[in-house]
Amino acid sequence: METYSENNHLTPCPSCREGNEKGTLFCVHCGNPLPKGKETCSKKRYILFGVMGLAFIGGIFFFWRGGFESRLVGKVNGEGITRKEFSKRLERVKKFYELRYGQNLFQGEEGKENLNRLKTEILDEMTTEKILLQEAKSAGYASAPEEEIGKQVEAVKKKYGLSDADLKQRMGGSIEDVKEELRKGWMISQFIEKAVVKGDQTNGESLFGQWLVKAKAKAKIETYEKIEPVYTVKASCCRSGCGGGRAQPLDPKTEQEAKSKALEYYEKKTQKKDAEAKVTNFGCHIQVDIIEGGKVILSLTYNGREVQEI
Repeated sequence: METYSENNHLTPCPSCREGNEKGTLFCVHCGNPLPKGKETCSKKRYILFGVMGLAFIGGIFFFWRGGFESRLVGKVNGEGITRKEFSKRLERVKKFYELRYGQNLFQGEEGKENLNRLKTEILDEMTTEKILLQEAKSAGYASAPEEEIGKQVEAVKKKYGLSDADLKQRMGGSIEDVKEELRKGWMISQFIEKAVVKGDQTNGESLFGQWLVKAKAKAKIETYEKIEPVYTVKASCCRSGCGGGRAQPLDPKTEQEAKSKALEYYEKKTQKKDAEAKVTNFGCHIQVDIIEGGKVILSLTYNGREVQEI
């Protein structure tokens, strides 16, 4: 008979006084229930509530983070691009192109591709704008003279014969929204002219392009907007950012020549022979995009004789 002793670390049965291993629910000797250890129950309860608390906090954080990111389409160096401002700019530019090229521009399969291209370009444009504004502010170009902004508003209205109401309708916002866009433009242009290009008008575009590539490479860019991939990019010769407008038909012979010249140029430059080429006639120029792994890695223009990098 195994009698309970303080030294053998057994739990005594209140009925027969025999020892049982701690945590046993029923006496192995007489079968009667054993008392539950208060300390063990308390610990289990604390652990349970602790786990529940962590799960609850984790759930709140998950939904808060998801809700926060859903209000953003991206971040640049920690600064968010809100879905609201992205949608606002998208609708404004979309309306402009519909008025210019027709209401069916974004309808059907081709329209879907046009819309995806527009979304991609606007997100890239807003990302670039964030980088430029951040760099401009760091360089001391943090504000624009209100008198100059007022003059610019009046100049736009006069040039196109617009009233305040017309301008608001065109821009899809208030006059203050228009002024805010002009303020950003002024700060960016001043920064580029004085800190990047430094007055070099001859090589200005090249200098800015090189600077922007480096600035984007070192920036922390996050994007949350899911956009189906498109295979064309805007060309530097298209100031509107639309890529020259809607793609136009191109005769097969010219298309083949452009593709052949572009692949030949790319092979000589990289010694690679497994790339594809997509030719698009934008009206203002014929563009050839070199594609590898579904991504555009180089864009060229074809002038009927030779290709040049954009």
